[in-house]
Order: sequence, then structure tokens, then C-alpha cells
Amino acid sequence: MAADREMILADFQACTGIENIDEAITLLEQNDWNLVAAINGVLPEEPMQQAPSVPEVPPPLVDSPDLSVVGQQLQAMAGTSTLGSPWEPVMAGPMMRPTPRMLEFKVEYRERTVEVMLDDTSTVGNIKEVLQAELGIPTDKQHLRGFSQEEPDDAVLSTLNLPRENRLFLLTPDLPVASGSQEVDGESDVLAKLGMDFKLNVRDRDRDISYPLSFPGSRTIREVKCDVYSLTDIPVRNQIWKGWPQDAKDDDMTLAGCGISHPSHDLEVWRQHIPVRFSSGVEEERRQRHASGSSTEDFEDASDSFTVDDNDLSFTDVVTRKPQPLIPDNCDDEYNASVHFTAEFTERYGECHPMFYIGSLEDAMKEAFQKPARDRKLLALYLHHDQSVQSNIFCSQVLCRESIVSYMSQHYLIFAWDMTFDSNKARFLGHISRQYGSLAAQTVRNYKADEYPLLMLVMRNRGASEVLKVVHGNNTVDELMSTLINAVDVFTENQRVEMQEEAEREERERMKREQDEAYQVSLAADRAKEEEKRRKEQEEKEEQERAQREAREAKEEREALRASLEDTLPDEPPEDCTEPLINLRVRLPDGEMLQRRFLAATTLQVVLNYVHSKGFPSKEYKLLSSWPKRDLTSLNTTQTLQQLGMNPQETLFLQEK
Repeated sequence: MAADREMILADFQACTGIENIDEAITLLEQNDWNLVAAINGVLPEEPMQQAPSVPEVPPPLVDSPDLSVVGQQLQAMAGTSTLGSPWEPVMAGPMMRPTPRMLEFKVEYRERTVEVMLDDTSTVGNIKEVLQAELGIPTDKQHLRGFSQEEPDDAVLSTLNLPRENRLFLLTPDLPVASGSQEVDGESDVLAKLGMDFKLNVRDRDRDISYPLSFPGSRTIREVKCDVYSLTDIPVRNQIWKGWPQDAKDDDMTLAGCGISHPSHDLEVWRQHIPVRFSSGVEEERRQRHASGSSTEDFEDASDSFTVDDNDLSFTDVVTRKPQPLIPDNCDDEYNASVHFTAEFTERYGECHPMFYIGSLEDAMKEAFQKPARDRKLLALYLHHDQSVQSNIFCSQVLCRESIVSYMSQHYLIFAWDMTFDSNKARFLGHISRQYGSLAAQTVRNYKADEYPLLMLVMRNRGASEVLKVVHGNNTVDELMSTLINAVDVFTENQRVEMQEEAEREERERMKREQDEAYQVSLAADRAKEEEKRRKEQEEKEEQERAQREAREAKEEREALRASLEDTLPDEPPEDCTEPLINLRVRLPDGEMLQRRFLAATTLQVVLNYVHSKGFPSKEYKLLSSWPKRDLTSLNTTQTLQQLGMNPQETLFLQEK
């Protein structure tokens, strides 16, 4: 039985990465030494804080009483978690994901949460069908919220860029509620808070440090606890909290629905202390020494040859590997720096991360840009800073998401650099100044430590590098994915244009070669073509001169007509004329104003001739009255101004037809 428990303990540590023997024994005892239950009870709590040797939460083991079967399963799982060389980014996991992909949806409806598992070839309508079977609500009465926008029932899930785990909210405004309108109002209130930001003031009691954190209302309590783990190094399973509402008993509840205060809420967290005790091997040796009656001197003499393995002792605070800088200080070799960055990043955040380029920034730009247009990629410059609180959260919760990793690996070449040390920052700014100019370097230099991390999206446009977007570390997964997709859309359109230009340039060069070869063979034909070209140019020149001459003649003819109309105009009556007068003001298209007095008995044709004499013929312009609004050029021109009902002071408008 003792040998079986030692085997179970070893397998449990190998699978979970828990080095603290006492903590591992405590967790196994809580599950009656059921290896499967203990593993499944530990790993799902921290989906984003993976041990280096366990990049993914393994699938539930087959609950078999045969320990050899369980051991084979653990060996298979451990075999898939071996890290590659630091200079070989491990990307096989996300890129070799089988299709279709399984998606998990937790749908909240009033006091219930329905879990739905579908593959990504399903549609939104299939989710509603499952909810109809579970809740008895017709699909046409269901309103799902939680997607980036309201999706139709025939929308395929694979086209929505969804993560593996999703949270939706079901509203049924068309259905009556037995308890009145309070439940509906509660749903609306939760839905409204989903888009709000909650400020959580989390105090680490052990370190006496407060962290002001901002989360969207759609973030779950479990995700908040994982984020706090990345800041405090207190595993979720060992976190003791104070300040959550009494109704917040389910870690899958969202901040909007758990009842915390908005816009800010105070919380306190500390580590759950486990009593210190020796493991079974050390305890047995102590009992044997005590039974043998060894003196203190004998024990002291024997201590020189007796070595206690560190794994035989377990304390409340587990001594873990101190995080190393992603790039050491004063690192002169960019190749070794990129190798060290990738290895340390994998050690911190697991194997599921973007494929960082191994080499210098200059080589990365050559790899991304100095290729034919069809083979180019967007360049993503990831700038990390260990003194920024957002760095750990952004890397663990956003940058290392499978959807982000897969999309960036397909469309981007990613170069990473650590800006923590001034020497490394100065080296990077020197590269930026040479490649993008002093203004770009000054812009990056002005960023403060708490404004990191940064993700700069760069593309090649017309022979020059252009920064499309600078993404900050406070972006959510959906916001980052939207930015990445928009940048790819811009890049794809630019790439299409440049590919077309390259094809045209290649076609021109091919034609030039053919023309050169044909010139050597048939010089006479080329001379004939040249003569034909000169003849056509002469014809075009003559045609142009003829067109200019005709235009000039037409202009002269219009001018003659204008002058003749101006001569036929009657004299402008004086102001003290006893006959009825109409003072016309004509607003021209450019805003200027023509003004002239006419007798009320003057015909409309005289007014049109006057306007024509000013360079505005009725064939090209129409004369409009303001009230009533009408086109005077379309009326009977023999009518007098009095018959047309014009006022003594009348304003007309001239408009191009």
C-alpha cells in the first residue's frame, strides 16, 4: 500500500508540477488518494498558469483501479510536455489542433447556468436548439447576448473567432415572468453592467501591497483569481479571500452578475497556510534514530555524511525558481537575446505562446519585408517590461490565448524584446532610429514603464516601413483580435496592389526583353513602327489643334451672341420712374449678386437675355425663384414679370443644369 501511494504521489507531482510534497499529499488525502479526482480538481482551477512541463490541462483520465494503466496515461501526458530547445519555438500544439474544434458555452439564464459543448462547425441556431431542449424555451423567443455583436442563427461558430471557453446570456423579453418584472429588470441590469469596467482594489495581506486592477464586467471571478495569481504568486487553490458578496459562491459568475459594487470594490487576499510536516521517508528515519537511542554527539557526527534531499521537506511557502529577466542586462548578441527571451517566456507562461523570431530586428525585417509581395508578412514588435503590472496579465490572459497564437502565427512574424533594462532599451531604440527615424525612436522612448507591454504592428508600404497600430497591454482578447484582423485587412489590400504592380513590372520587363530580341532580328520593322508612331502623333497634334480651333470659334460665337443680346436689352429704368418697377437680384453659383431694375411690363425673355449677356445662357443654367419655388426658364417667356407675380423686390437664383 505504501509503495502504491509513493507511485501515486510521484505521478501526481509529475502531472501537476506541484513540487511541494506536503501540499501534494494534502491534496491527495482530500481526495482519498484518488489520483484522477486529485488531478482534475487541481488543474482546471488555473487554466492560464501552467507549469513548464505541462503546457495544457490534460483531458480527464480514465478512472481505472489499475495503477499501471494510470501510470501509462501519465507517461503519455508527460511525454507531450517536453520543452524543445530554446531556439526552437514550440508551436506544434496550437498549429496541429485538429479540426473541427470543440467550443464550450456557459449560458446564464436567470438563476440557471446551462453548459453547451459544440464543435465550431455548428451554428448559433444549434446553441438555441440545445437551450430549447434544456429549458423548453422556443428558439424564436431566445435572445443571446455575449458575442461581439448580435449574430444570426445561421452564423457558423468557426467564423466568429471564438475562444475555447465562452460565456453567453439568454434573455427572454417576450416570455412572461411569474415573479413580476423584478427578474427582468435584474437581467437588464446585469446585461448593462457587462459593458462596464470594474475597478478592484485587491490588497495582498501577506505582502501588504495593494493592486488597483480594472476588469470588464464580462470577466469571471475565476479569471480574476488567475490574474491575481500572476501578481501575488498565490495559487488559486491556496487563495483565501475577503470582500466577495455572499452570493458570489460560483467562480464562473461574472463581475457584472456577482453583486460587487460599481465602479470600485475592495478585496483582500492571503495564502492558505498548510502545517509543516516531514514526508513519510524522513519521518520514518527520525523514528528509527529515536528508537536506537543515538546520542546527540552521534547524530551530529552522522550529520556530516547524511544529506537530506530538498524534496523530503515541505514548508508552507514553496521555494520556486526565481523568474529570470527575459533578456539579461547588457546583452550584446541579439541572436542569443532572442533565444533567451523565448526560453524564459516559455518558462513563465507555458508552451502556448506566439512563435518569436530568433535573430536580430534587422534580420526579422528582412524576413518579413524583403521578399516578393505575395510572400511578405506583417511584422509584430512585442515590447515587454517586467516593472509593468499589465505585463503578466497581458501575456498570460491575452497574448498566449490559443486563438491569438494561432492567428498571429499565420499572419505575422513576431519579434520580441525586453525593455526592462536601460541598456537593452537603448539598443532597441538605436535600431528603431535607424529603421524608422528619430521621431519613432523618441515616441517609443517616451513610453513609461507602466504603459507597457506594447505590440507594434508594422507593414511595408511603397518601399518604406509603416507602423499601422500600437496595441497596449490593457486590451482584452476580443479587442486584440479585432485589431489584428483589421491590420491584416489593411495589409492584404496593400499586398494585393503591390502584387499587381509587381506583375505589371515583370510583364513590362518581359515585353522589353522580347522587344530587344525582336529589334535585333527585324530592325526595319521597328523603323516602320517608329514612322507610324510619328504619323499618329502628327495626327493627334492636328486633331488637338483642330479641337482647340473649334473651341475658340465656339467661344467667339457665344461671345458674339452675348454681345448681341446685350445690345438688344432695353435701358434700365431710373429709380424715379412712374411706371411699376421690379428690382431683381440674381444670386450667381459662386455667390456673387447681379442687380438690375426692370419694368413690371417687361417679358421674362428680356430677363433671360440679361442673364445670358452676363455669361449664363439658359441652355446651361436655370433661373429659379424662391417663393413659390419654380424654374423660370421652363415657363412661357412671353409673360411679363407682373403676370408672373413677382414682387417689387425679388431675388432669383442661378443654378447649373
